[in-house]
Amino acid sequence: MDHLTKDQLARLKQRLEDERSSLLRREVEHRAETTAPPSPDVGDQQDLAANEAAQVAQLSIADHERSRLREVEDALGRMQTGTYGICEDTEEEIPFERLWAQPTARLTVEAQEIREREARERAELRDAY
Repeated sequence: MDHLTKDQLARLKQRLEDERSSLLRREVEHRAETTAPPSPDVGDQQDLAANEAAQVAQLSIADHERSRLREVEDALGRMQTGTYGICEDTEEEIPFERLWAQPTARLTVEAQEIREREARERAELRDAY
């Protein structure tokens, strides 16, 4: 983390903490929505299907936000341990600009591209068989 100034780290930490607060707030809202009693009159089959589709969409959004919350908390944890801003694959410094764009980044752009290329190659091999 030596490549980041105190001001840069403070700005990144604040950004992560703000996002964490927002995600926690939305998690409470999702819980309130999913625990609300169902409407006694659901209407016809199309209304019932639309209600179920909306519930599935809400659950999917909630799952995505829980995953994002884990990423944010992991990034804050890396700040505490002093490993924030260091690529997990190459141990190179992740530039501030990348961290500002994606504060939870664990990899340099180059390392991310390598991982994505390898994943595509594995998928192509899997599909070939």
